[in-house]
Amino acid sequence: MTTTLLKKKLTKAINEIEDEQFLKALDTIVSSKQEDEMIYELSAAQKKELDKRLANYKAGKTKTYSWEEVKATLLKRKK
Repeated sequence: MTTTLLKKKLTKAINEIEDEQFLKALDTIVSSKQEDEMIYELSAAQKKELDKRLANYKAGKTKTYSWEEVKATLLKRKK
């Protein structure tokens, strides 16, 4: 079944439901899914900090590590 057909089927079924508790439960599910997909906007201070960090990275002022270096450090800590 395609997404479009499933949406139509669910819409039809929901429109026929009169059980308020069931509809509230569905609303809870839908609301939680929408919250998961929200796009968060950065504050001006957060954007400024990220811009500063990016500029430092591009200028070569930031120390970076390869995956192998990170992995080796973590494995040493584990022992």
